[in-house]
Amino acid sequence: MRAALSSRWMRGCLGIITFSAFTLPRLVAQTPFTCEDQFFLTLSTNPPSLNEVIIDPQTNAVVFQSINSNVAIDVNAAGYRITDNFIYCINPINGALVRLDANGQAEVLAQLPLDLSNSYFAGDVTPDGRYLVLVGTFYPPFGDASASDLVRIDLEDPNYGITTTPINELVQIFDIAFHPITGVLYGYDSGAQRLVQINTTTGNISYSIPASGAPFSTGSLFFDAYGNLFAYGSPSFTAPQNRLYSIDPVTGVSRPLFNGPSAEASDGCSCPYTIELTKAVEPKTAYPCTDVEYTFEIVNTSQRPHEGIRLEDELPAGFTFVSVSENPVGGNVLSNPGDSFFILDDVDLPEGRFEIKIIVNTGSVSAGVYRNQAVLKNLPASLGNTRLSDNPDTPIRDDSTDITIRAFTFDSVFITRALCEGVNSIQLDAQSYSNFAPGDVTFTWQDGSNLPYFDATSAGEYTAVLTLGCDTAYVFYTVKFSAISVFITGEDNTTIGLGDSLFLGTTVFNTEQQTIYQWNDPQPGSLRCPTCPETWARPFSNIEYTVKVQNELGCLDSVAIRIKVEKNTNIYFPNVFKPDSDNESNGYFYPFGDPYVIVSNLSVFSRWGELLFEARDIGMNDLSSGWDGTFRGEPMQPGVYTWVAQIAFLDGQRVTYAGDVTLVR
Repeated sequence: MRAALSSRWMRGCLGIITFSAFTLPRLVAQTPFTCEDQFFLTLSTNPPSLNEVIIDPQTNAVVFQSINSNVAIDVNAAGYRITDNFIYCINPINGALVRLDANGQAEVLAQLPLDLSNSYFAGDVTPDGRYLVLVGTFYPPFGDASASDLVRIDLEDPNYGITTTPINELVQIFDIAFHPITGVLYGYDSGAQRLVQINTTTGNISYSIPASGAPFSTGSLFFDAYGNLFAYGSPSFTAPQNRLYSIDPVTGVSRPLFNGPSAEASDGCSCPYTIELTKAVEPKTAYPCTDVEYTFEIVNTSQRPHEGIRLEDELPAGFTFVSVSENPVGGNVLSNPGDSFFILDDVDLPEGRFEIKIIVNTGSVSAGVYRNQAVLKNLPASLGNTRLSDNPDTPIRDDSTDITIRAFTFDSVFITRALCEGVNSIQLDAQSYSNFAPGDVTFTWQDGSNLPYFDATSAGEYTAVLTLGCDTAYVFYTVKFSAISVFITGEDNTTIGLGDSLFLGTTVFNTEQQTIYQWNDPQPGSLRCPTCPETWARPFSNIEYTVKVQNELGCLDSVAIRIKVEKNTNIYFPNVFKPDSDNESNGYFYPFGDPYVIVSNLSVFSRWGELLFEARDIGMNDLSSGWDGTFRGEPMQPGVYTWVAQIAFLDGQRVTYAGDVTLVR
């Protein structure tokens, strides 16, 4: 989960708190927080409240879970103090120093001599717990707000003395946070949308970190125990502060994580001064009886070492401990090879970040997802006594670490392959049945060879043994001789006329039961049935047909036949006709020719160009579709008339003919 938000941030808390200008009486006893990497946020709401920030694992949304729904004092500029586990903050109205406890109860500690012409929204406690550091903001009557001063409040001084240093920079900082490891103070300049570093002694601002551009503004900045920086802010000028961002404190690159409730007028703080544990595994996908490496990362930012820490990990069912591959923190390993658990006891844990790595064998387990969590024990009560491991690869807090075990999906498979006539060998490919990368699977054939494939040169039985870790599967091949051949009935180079059809039949010899036919049709549509053993062909031009046959074992054969198409493109138009002739065929003007030819258009004109007759899409030799020598029902006078005809041949060719015809009576 650390890639998005560390485990405690996923559980962290959001303090939504508003303070009145009056001073509360001093409480008899306050309950300290348990520092577990939480996130707190103060908000001016009515009524003010203290909440825990939950990242819902189902929706990945920020949820506010109430701790105290009715806190009575306005506060801002909050910081977590690790030395006593309380939150220290300022009443921005009267400058009072306020302490909050784990129940959201507020206690006023002192009235500070702050310059209340400034507003104090940004604050955090130094990692050593000594100072509450504030950054004030001045709001001029006209113009933009800007940081005005840096105030250090000495929390170890009974009088809470303050030191004020002016800030002479045009910068808008509404929250600050100390890096838990380096101790550097960071602020977010909402005017320039960038991180800045602040010198707590001189008040100088460093702009060495590139601008991120997002969030647009934030009043809530906080670190987790791993040194990851987060902000709860707004994505644009008009949008509310309702989005959680991660910001790289080195590069300044920001990334939106989750959306949540609006948090205007907010201030954030965190308790990163704790001990955290993550657990990762590589590879994340493995096989039965193979070794994997678990990495436990322990971070101690509690500002002090701890003795007698114990790390326990009950391994997934069937997994066994092999060895420790890396251990920079010492302690006593109480596990032996073959144990189902790993225990590292009596660890003296210094401050810092450490990785413990162990080798684990997955055992002879079934395929599936295996989850488990480790636990750190013997932590101080102020840090929660124990800590469950977190999966750094998910956004869910304190979740188990997953490893996926893959195995063969079959025990045995039986395959029949053919050694076809005319083929010297056939390749048997066992890799195609493994569903794994070739380097992960071991292959063993009946002759001891170890390639993923085997070249069979004769009929017989062949066996491939596939091994994946300790999982085994078998592929049994039966190779048999097979033959198929095909012949086309009819002579090659047969000639037919355009528009005529030719019968094509086949004769097949096949050693198997099934024959699949496939004719190749270079002129789509010229074959009546391309998948039949026999068919009719009607080509429009010279052509070669090929028929391919295949049996159920994959053996093939093919044969071709060539057909010549003779095209008759001779079209005849009469040059004279006599309407009302005793010979009916002489009484019409119409074309003669191949019956498969279509007359797309036939037009007849007078000598002055007037259209007297037009016919479309008529056949050849059809006198009823021709001109009868009339126009609008009246006989035309004898004379010479011109005509134009557009002819469409069966092969798609189109030709325009023109001429004249003499009408006689």
